[in-house]
Amino acid sequence: MIIRKSIFVFGITAVLSLTSVATAPLVFAQAPAASSVFLTDQTFFKKKYSIKGSWSLVQRGDKTFIQFSDDFKTKNGPDLKVFLSPKSSDEVSGQNALEGSVKLGVLKNKKGAQEYEIPAGVDLSSFSTVLIHCEAYSVLWGGGSIK
Repeated sequence: MIIRKSIFVFGITAVLSLTSVATAPLVFAQAPAASSVFLTDQTFFKKKYSIKGSWSLVQRGDKTFIQFSDDFKTKNGPDLKVFLSPKSSDEVSGQNALEGSVKLGVLKNKKGAQEYEIPAGVDLSSFSTVLIHCEAYSVLWGGGSIK
């Protein structure tokens, strides 16, 4: 089937022909999955050292992340790691921070935005806080309440 259409452009008549042909279906690239924010702009609490900025719990696809904000900043220290802890901010200390905790990784930077993936299969309802903790010397910098 041929369709002809005349178009008048600046005193010139042009004829366009569109021919119907069998083509493969169009395939569009899938847009990246939007992030779902569970908690946003949660503040950190201080235990040994001040932690500035905020953090969020974010879902992208089937993965969940703890995201620290651009204005995140804390004091430098040895062996700083990020953990999920079942203990509340009131009961957690440097001596018991690792009890029942899940390590998310080494603190990537002392300041600025960063994120930590929560391992698949971890039930967040079992945890009360995200912690920044010096594992080598059992010093709890501080953290943030999830609940």
